[in-house]
Amino acid sequence: MNLCPLSVERKMTKAKRYDTVVLLEAINGFQTGERGAVVEVYTTPYEAYDIEIITDEGATKGLIEAIRPEQIEVIPTIPTDVRFSSIHIEDDGSSVAVLFSDNTQVKVRVEELYTKKPSIQDVS
Repeated sequence: MNLCPLSVERKMTKAKRYDTVVLLEAINGFQTGERGAVVEVYTTPYEAYDIEIITDEGATKGLIEAIRPEQIEVIPTIPTDVRFSSIHIEDDGSSVAVLFSDNTQVKVRVEELYTKKPSIQDVS
């Protein structure tokens, strides 16, 4: 099994007004990876969004109009009702797959998870 560190499989989400999104490509002088907020949603003649691009501090950098769904990714908010559904450790102990109650699955290698461990030395 070939696992990418912290790969996440999730279904595409349609953006709604006030959703936080990230640009998947450079658009009108804004770079791939910049974040913004959906300020308007259009459904005709096709699905499109107006996005207010913001800085990390929340200041407005500018507005991009008529952005297509494939040009952005909705950054999901963490629902308060999501729970673990299952945790599967590979037979050789090299990776783990976690399934959440919303059907999101996260797969991670031990090396990636180990480097992110808290500073607690021993939990036994």
